[in-house]
Amino acid sequence: MAISSSNKQSYAGLPFSGISDHEEKTSQWISSKYLVVLFSFFLLLVYVTTVIENVLPDPIKEWHIHKTDANTFSEVSARKYLKEILGNEPRVSGTHYHLLKTQDLLELVDRIARFANQPVHTDWQYVDGDYWLAFSSPHVNAYQNLSNIIAVLEGESGFNPDGTTGTSILVNCHYDSVPFAIGASDNGVFCAVMAETLSKLSRRKYKLKHNIIFLFNGAEESVLLGSHGFLSHPWSKGVISVINLDSAGMNGKPNVFQVTDPRVLEIYKKTNLRPTAQGMGEFLFSTGIIPSDTDFRIWRDFGNITGIDIAFIKWGNVYHTRNDKPELIQDGVIQNTGNMLLNLVREVADCRELVVKEPASTVVYYDYLGLFLVTYTKSVALQVDVIVGLLGLLSVGYFLWLFGFRWSSVRELLWSGAGRVLCALAGLVSVAVFTTFMIVATKQMRYLSEHWIVVPFYWVPYLVASVVTAHAFDTWRSGKTSLNRSIRTSQAMAATRLLIALALLVLCSAPSLANVRYLITAPLLVLSIASIITMTGVRYGRLNALQHLFLEILLNIPATMLTFSLATRFNSLLIPIMGRSAADYPDNVIAAANTLVAVLAASTVSGIELLFSRKRLWTVLGAISIASFVIMLIPFSPYRGENTIQRHYWFHTQITSYDVNSQPIESISGVLIAKLDVFNVQSALTAIKDSDLYLKNQSDLSRNDSQVMQKDGQHNPKLLIKDSDLKMINEECNQFLYCNMPMYRPRFEKMIKESLFVKMGPPAQFTHSLQLANRSCVEEVCSLSFVMNGPAHNGITIWPRQNVNITSWSFSSPLKETLTLQERPVYTIIHSTATYTEFFKPLEFSLNLNVPLSLQSGEVLDISHHAHKIYNPDHFTEEYIQLLEVMPEYFNIATFLTFRSNYVF
Repeated sequence: MAISSSNKQSYAGLPFSGISDHEEKTSQWISSKYLVVLFSFFLLLVYVTTVIENVLPDPIKEWHIHKTDANTFSEVSARKYLKEILGNEPRVSGTHYHLLKTQDLLELVDRIARFANQPVHTDWQYVDGDYWLAFSSPHVNAYQNLSNIIAVLEGESGFNPDGTTGTSILVNCHYDSVPFAIGASDNGVFCAVMAETLSKLSRRKYKLKHNIIFLFNGAEESVLLGSHGFLSHPWSKGVISVINLDSAGMNGKPNVFQVTDPRVLEIYKKTNLRPTAQGMGEFLFSTGIIPSDTDFRIWRDFGNITGIDIAFIKWGNVYHTRNDKPELIQDGVIQNTGNMLLNLVREVADCRELVVKEPASTVVYYDYLGLFLVTYTKSVALQVDVIVGLLGLLSVGYFLWLFGFRWSSVRELLWSGAGRVLCALAGLVSVAVFTTFMIVATKQMRYLSEHWIVVPFYWVPYLVASVVTAHAFDTWRSGKTSLNRSIRTSQAMAATRLLIALALLVLCSAPSLANVRYLITAPLLVLSIASIITMTGVRYGRLNALQHLFLEILLNIPATMLTFSLATRFNSLLIPIMGRSAADYPDNVIAAANTLVAVLAASTVSGIELLFSRKRLWTVLGAISIASFVIMLIPFSPYRGENTIQRHYWFHTQITSYDVNSQPIESISGVLIAKLDVFNVQSALTAIKDSDLYLKNQSDLSRNDSQVMQKDGQHNPKLLIKDSDLKMINEECNQFLYCNMPMYRPRFEKMIKESLFVKMGPPAQFTHSLQLANRSCVEEVCSLSFVMNGPAHNGITIWPRQNVNITSWSFSSPLKETLTLQERPVYTIIHSTATYTEFFKPLEFSLNLNVPLSLQSGEVLDISHHAHKIYNPDHFTEEYIQLLEVMPEYFNIATFLTFRSNYVF
């Protein structure tokens, strides 16, 4: 039944609107078919946003720079350094090739020093040590024979009589790489940029105020060893600030993502014309959303050194893979990075204020499309956020004042707010339903190769459901008021600002969120200011629907582009992580993240959908939904294109358990295929079963009676795999430490569960042993001394029996447990001989235990020794090579040759 206009709520002096489109003038609404145009416009805006952010300078050639020019960076020159630093193999610490490239790097910095105008001092540091790494899976890091290459550009502060440095600025990169990755971006680019920066600054006629220490550390990938080792060098004693350089991707612009000295950030802001920095990165690191770390932790926790942390984050699919190679580094990337670093280092090294030591602190910081950087302290952040929140509320009050400040108008505003919440909930439910459907009916991680797929997968379902709900709700409420579309649109946008402002003011009560509240504050500020203009235009300018739409979009574009910028960066960072997270349902993570960003982006224009006619609305939204649904059904491979691969960690291993007399009692060998993503284990299993290595039944043995194969003129045993040779690892994890599988890092525990074990012969033998050198007990105190021999990389897990407690040990690190299993603490030591030698030095350590007299005659400790060779393709066995050869090309397999030895003492 129609409602008469006399029964409707009205605002005095405001234009009347009927219930349906037919009761309005055509100028008061926009045909719903133009929603497609609006959606296309916002997609174009995303593209424009990325283009603005990704503008890079043209590379500068060295011959275009005068030989005395100390202020102009050359990408061409830096690329030469990059080639020299990288070589043509992975530079895994502890390998022979790593040693060769360490020698080459020393020669490189010595060559720069020889042609310098200012004194440049160089050193090859060798160092031993250990420390407690308080990571998500904490453990002791012990290292021997670690190498760092250090170059000091002497400043006015110079050196002290005892050989330590005066005030110095530390610039850090690492030149080692992970196995089976050349490491062009991680971290060769920054090392090359540092070398070129050193070369240019050494041409100066006058000294800078502070020394500049260029640390090329040789063991970052072995879990932050090189940086800790440098702290024992005399040249580290004068460091007053650090610029840490690392990578989680390739190309684009490096991002500032951790700050402990706002003064350095201000210099970065002043010297960088196109700054890229987001304080959200600190939040993501501190919460563990980003499952990695940088040397910045070492400077902060062990050196009490403050500064900034900078890293590449785009192209994360190539990170730690064979595709991290120099050919993929785009022109201009190194030039942009070098311009940033050269200017930053020069100004930081000339800043007298840094001499005054300040406690570690951070600030709120974010860039706008790489055009400028906004920074303010956390105390100011609280004031800014409260003021912006109140401004948002004031803009809502202005709406009420313009359109009639009475209870009926307040009530309709509250109804509109309820409608906005209902729209968001409908969008969330829609995304949840479609995500669940895609997980069950299609393939996860299809966005891994093409990030744009998140739009039809998650953004479109959210937006369509929100728009449908908005119009349904508006149909109900418009029948009870006499407001035209433009006023109802202004009302909906006012309700959105009300909700955002209230949310911001509530978040102000959480100090820990100070450096992420800008995600709400910045858009709300734009929306509030823009609303004053648009509401005034609607009230007094009598704008038609099209004019109103243009005005809302135009004035709110700064906020919308900011949210698009955050969305693209967040996806660039988060999506590749899903390819190495071992998560069972990565789509849930990406769906949740994109929905949250979609809510933020949509809020910048929330309400403009009401300007569109409901006539044929369902047809338009249905067509968009069908197009998205069709894309949802397409079984894209997550690993499309040569730059997106499937990550694999394979451990060719032998696991042997010994009795108390060190006699072997059980042994098994094979290949552990660790779970890195939701598909990689099943992909490997499928490849095995589809190959001629797999025996479907016993009768298949007749296909190859001799069980030999011809290769290089020699007869070699052919690998044959039966069903009984294939085992999923799961139940063992509740009974045995690290599932009785090889442990490379404690955090790999989650990758062992649900992994695949393929039985086969053991890896090629190499020296590994753990021996009890001495045992003595005085009353209830027992001392045990051990000697471990092994390759460059080892792990030791110490698991005391019930009622046995370790009271102290010979490591300088504090005695802390890594985890608890079966109510027994587990202590983990990760050991690395970080520079190759022909004979690796044994690791000697001792434990002091409290052992009741009644237990001293029995077993008191379970100790496992995990011996790893992590880059030795020449030592692969014939069986293992056969297994590798049947794997698809898109596999990126990092091989670890491992012996796990379980001892009892």
